Amino acid sequence: MKILFLDPPHTFWEFFRGMTASPSLIYLVAVARREFDVKVFDASMEPDSPWDRTAQYLEKERPDVVAITGSVTAFWPTTLNCAKLVREILPKARIITGGYTASIFWEDALRDEVADYVIMGEGELTLMELLRALNANKTDVSRILGLAYLKNGAPVKNAARPLMQNLDELPPPAYDLFPMERYGLAPFGGKVGFTVTLARGCQGNCVFCSETQLWQHTWRGHGAQYMVDTLEVLSVKYGKKIFYIGDNDFLHDEERTEEFIALMTKRRPDVKMWIQTTCANLIKNEKHLKYLRDIGVYQIMLGIETVSPEGLKRLNKPQTMETVTRAVSIAHSYDFILMGMLMWGAPWDTKAGLHNTFEFLSKTCDIIGPNATTPWPGTSYYQECEKMGAIEVRDLSKYNMLDCVTRTAELSAKESDAYYKNVVGKGLLFNKKSLYNYFFSNKLLYRTYYMMFVKMGWSFFTGKPWRQKNYQRFEDFIRKRHGDMIQTGVRS
Repeated sequence: MKILFLDPPHTFWEFFRGMTASPSLIYLVAVARREFDVKVFDASMEPDSPWDRTAQYLEKERPDVVAITGSVTAFWPTTLNCAKLVREILPKARIITGGYTASIFWEDALRDEVADYVIMGEGELTLMELLRALNANKTDVSRILGLAYLKNGAPVKNAARPLMQNLDELPPPAYDLFPMERYGLAPFGGKVGFTVTLARGCQGNCVFCSETQLWQHTWRGHGAQYMVDTLEVLSVKYGKKIFYIGDNDFLHDEERTEEFIALMTKRRPDVKMWIQTTCANLIKNEKHLKYLRDIGVYQIMLGIETVSPEGLKRLNKPQTMETVTRAVSIAHSYDFILMGMLMWGAPWDTKAGLHNTFEFLSKTCDIIGPNATTPWPGTSYYQECEKMGAIEVRDLSKYNMLDCVTRTAELSAKESDAYYKNVVGKGLLFNKKSLYNYFFSNKLLYRTYYMMFVKMGWSFFTGKPWRQKNYQRFEDFIRKRHGDMIQTGVRS
């Protein structure tokens, strides 16, 4: 049984202006390869015409099973389009999808026959049981926990699968099956930049967060040995040196942090890291910050979001401005680049609130991380927005933390989007520190990093979104494909 793991052609997120290996696929592939013949095709990394190349790859390889990522909400339309393409080219292939967004829209995916199976929640164990069943030609999958499928033409889902308790039981990520030489992130120096996730979840309960929703408000982390091994492999074997650590709260487990520092100090892999954490945990871990700086942590991202006490309450952020101010001061005292996250665009947000938060972050942080408050389907924030009738944009490709999709207290979604991007664009574009580091810093990493914020500010300010060089609209591809089929006498 030939299995293909397919990451469809995506539009790169404007800030990173690049892509790294899917943090879910690298583990799913690693688990599946132990028993099955697997291949990986990351369409976004093709040099041109990624949809054409996806079709060509499918026609050449003709896998029996195709597993398509369905985690990111903004990419869900692409997942659906990709599944339809697989169905057209390989009508007998079994199609599997999974991830956060697939777990939300599982009924639609099955009812529309886009997928044959949807893996709900954490996927490694469910995937293996399903692949074994398919390999043995078993049709009864009713006992596989965490699986959704069609039964007598109706979507059904089995009982949920409990979360794994020890992430270190997973094999090392299957980086060798991915096009590692093509991955890179512009703010991190290009090809040396990479994203790695060393924990899953967060024990917080912020209403807007899909991550804490997916992982059931729990936090589970890899051990220090696994963490350092992963970073060392990426550095030595693949030349990745600068990492965005995707953990929602890197400093959650103080004992893990201590063990990580000790092992990194001993082995000294040639890496630099950008981490994110909460204001409370940064304060709690102050005694570790010097050592984190010594082992290569150069930036800390804090979820400040808003300076409005009412806004923090509505977002269910368990922090006060006193906590925020103290965390900011501590971070600066250890000479980290400090990124303060800004969130705006909720139904209760005002223009004055945006200016107040932006002014605070401009004065206290080195970089402002702008985010539109996106109502991810499945979150309590999404449900609240629905009840308020505030969601005015239904195109899920706009659910990307860059575009405002809900009305605010004073503006429609369209007006909010324009206002937000104008304010943020000017703020990023004319930020004195960004401009200085862009042109004059003697540190290459700082120049490339701040350059991206200047470019992002320009894009926001001018209203001209950036597009990657290999961008190809699915609609253009399918129109050309079907036209070519008609001209050559081939029927889809």
